[in-house]
Amino acid sequence: MKKFSNFNSQLTSRATLLCCSLLMLTPAIATVNASNINIKNTNKSAIDDSGFKGSVGFQTNEWVDDVGEVVGNKYWGEFDLGYDSTSAIDMDKKFRLKTRVNDEGQIMFSLPESYLKYDFGEHTAYFGRAILPWSALDAAWGFGKLNNRVNFDGFEPGQEGLAGVLVDFKLSPSVRLQAFASGLYIPEMNPGTKTDKDKGTVECTNPWCSAPDAEADTNDDGDPDTPIVYDVNMPEIQDIIFRYSIGGNIDLKVKDFGFNAFVIRKPENTISLSVEVSLDAPNNVVNAEITPQVYYQNVAGMEANYDVVRNVNIYASYLGIKPDKNPDRDEPLIVYTGIKPNKKDEEYVGTGVRYNNKNFKASVNYVARISEFDITDDVLVEYPRWNQAANLNLSLGLTRKLGLSFDYKYDMHTEDRLTMFRANYLYRPNIIITAGANVIGSRAENDSYWSNFVNNDTVYSSLKYTF
Repeated sequence: MKKFSNFNSQLTSRATLLCCSLLMLTPAIATVNASNINIKNTNKSAIDDSGFKGSVGFQTNEWVDDVGEVVGNKYWGEFDLGYDSTSAIDMDKKFRLKTRVNDEGQIMFSLPESYLKYDFGEHTAYFGRAILPWSALDAAWGFGKLNNRVNFDGFEPGQEGLAGVLVDFKLSPSVRLQAFASGLYIPEMNPGTKTDKDKGTVECTNPWCSAPDAEADTNDDGDPDTPIVYDVNMPEIQDIIFRYSIGGNIDLKVKDFGFNAFVIRKPENTISLSVEVSLDAPNNVVNAEITPQVYYQNVAGMEANYDVVRNVNIYASYLGIKPDKNPDRDEPLIVYTGIKPNKKDEEYVGTGVRYNNKNFKASVNYVARISEFDITDDVLVEYPRWNQAANLNLSLGLTRKLGLSFDYKYDMHTEDRLTMFRANYLYRPNIIITAGANVIGSRAENDSYWSNFVNNDTVYSSLKYTF
């Protein structure tokens, strides 16, 4: 039976909708750029002066036969909106909304950030949803252990902040201390699955979700032929969202040398599921009873970086994740065949060198999982996104209107490959044309994160209007 890692969409969506209605009271957004390729929109309008920025776009992935054929991967439309303003009373507002609708009609949305920022002297406080900038390793490799992920797709999952209060204390010119606290838990909501409670079925309308098996092999003959009927013990929303998070970070900067270290205790970014399975022989079906659960985790990390020469920086990072072995609060009573998540400690180290100037950016990065990964008898296994991987990232602005980017990742442990190429052209001050390809490579016999999505390649073009 496959893992159930994405089978929490209904619960998560309901919780997120409730919490987002609260966060929407604190307006703001991020500047829309041309996919980090040094193309800038120089056109000014009344909406720019108001603090609002955004874009409307359409992308098709069907330029090559047999590519884009995975469900929900043919084409999609996107709408991004943001607001960013600074007042004269030391109060800033920031809001960012991202939405996507794919060819299956699945609507995805995310609030990456939505907060009020207040300066008091040399200190700063953020109220709302803000991205904690404490782990570059977590953000660059898409692990999603510190902040949530937007997760519209797996190629570039993005970051989504945590809801709460973040206070930044400037203790001296070289020392800063950040503290975060929250009593509100908003899990990741993308990608999601489509459930039919009456039929007891779970289906995917997004290429990045993994729906559980529809049939089981009850005869041990290797041929799954018995339907599985799913039933969810849906908890009350307040039993999910009212949970605490608390953490802190210290940041040191001395001339060309920087160092930061953090620790935080928080719920995992996704809701876990336990499964109780029983065979209904008279009706020839397998009943799978699903119970959503929240697991806490302790996340810690540190990073040191050094500016070697102008525009060149080297860094070394560490990220450790230690999840609780049992769910928070009450554990469900499992009577028959109970399957529960086998939580694993994770540790990663990374290093790299980065070059950054106005028209050219480049970086070479490396990450290695230094913790063990035992999947023996683990039905609900969640494979690491990366194990021992190298990355080359290039971004070049050829002209004021034309930009190129290239990103290649290779996992030396699993031989998984991820290649992304993009070309952007600023056709008009408000119109950006993009063409590119995202390609996943994995061995046929692999059991890994990327082997589950090996058919999610895209050869695409897109048209985007910015305002």
